Amino acid sequence: MSVAPTVHKNDICNMQIIGMVRYCHFHFTDNQNGQIIGMVRYCHFHFTDNQNGQAEEGENNGDVSWNVKVLDASKDGEILKFTVQTKTMENDEEEKGVIVLREYDDFEWLYHCLVTHNNIDAVVVPPLPARPLVTATAAESKSKKQLGKNAKNMIGDEFFKDCRNLEKFIQLVLAHPALKNDGDLEKFLTEEQAQTRTKIKKGLFGSLSKTVGEVRYQSHKDINDEFQKLRDFVEKFSLANKECCMNFTKMVNAQQRVGLSLGELSASVSTAAVLDEVSSQNLKRTFTLFSEALTSSKESYEVMSANDENTLGFTIDLYSKYMDSAKDMLFRRTCKLVEFENASKALEKAKPQKKDQCEQAKKEAEDAYTEITDLASTEMSRFNRQRVLSLQSAMVQYAESRIKNGRDTYAVLLKLLNYVKKADHS
Repeated sequence: MSVAPTVHKNDICNMQIIGMVRYCHFHFTDNQNGQIIGMVRYCHFHFTDNQNGQAEEGENNGDVSWNVKVLDASKDGEILKFTVQTKTMENDEEEKGVIVLREYDDFEWLYHCLVTHNNIDAVVVPPLPARPLVTATAAESKSKKQLGKNAKNMIGDEFFKDCRNLEKFIQLVLAHPALKNDGDLEKFLTEEQAQTRTKIKKGLFGSLSKTVGEVRYQSHKDINDEFQKLRDFVEKFSLANKECCMNFTKMVNAQQRVGLSLGELSASVSTAAVLDEVSSQNLKRTFTLFSEALTSSKESYEVMSANDENTLGFTIDLYSKYMDSAKDMLFRRTCKLVEFENASKALEKAKPQKKDQCEQAKKEAEDAYTEITDLASTEMSRFNRQRVLSLQSAMVQYAESRIKNGRDTYAVLLKLLNYVKKADHS
């Protein structure tokens, strides 16, 4: 049967991009029966959270007036500059929007302003992504960690991941009802010149006192049973999520190492196929087909690791940090609870001349505790709904990418196997 390979237009138009995909696929099909007989891969760099390029379901459900994208990153010496595009939602498709250049320190300063210029007592603040790795030493260390100490290959700059992380951070801030109208946020997105920033103090004493306070109040019995259950859940889920993130990263690194090994083996087999000592044409053909099969398997592992990392891996990593923000918020509420209980005890022991003063202190502490409890209840409901929907969406994308990659790999390997069978009969 004569087969005329064609590329169907719908195969390209309906192609699903999941996270940052290194290899996108479209199929060659048999015109007569629609059977997949081949596959073409090409490199394409693009990142979205789903097919429509919008924030994941549950993460952008507020009244968001801006659409923000971090388009790319450019390296200027040891400084990484990000191109941030901001459009109004009303004219999203028509206008170019405002495009500004921002350094990571600008994002860090924005985060500092958000947490210091707003009342965040009952807010689960979106976590700021880690500082990008820009030095050659850091890149080499990262490559050895992911590919193994003896790996000869080096992982290139992956600034697109930093772009995606920072874009998600801004999207989460814009989606939060307590942060989206912040004046510093608007200036950050719309003013060409970045705000003048001062050095942010990261004192050891402040971190130590916070850690001591968390340890001190962690076992403090809550007078609200619902919040006690919530605190216990957040503590356990945070540990489980971090362990899951660590193991998932190990799995992705293992996939990258397998792909690298398959590539090296394929190169060796391909070299053997052209040696003069290999006199048999059939043996040369077998070596060539085997090398192609190894290359296809290598590319399959590369696609798998990229999709795994940028679907479920991305979301797990995000919420391993996000859960720390939830713990911080609940810790602030627990502090208010302790202040209220201490004020109540002080009133009971107060002398007559200090009774009025202690009553006033108790009332202020009780009002502060009641307010943060009400707000924290609403905030945790919003956060948990967002978390569940985001993880659900990521797991669906993860499963779909695995199924699609498996089918594509099967199609290529089946084609090569058919070539081997034909060679045996000839």
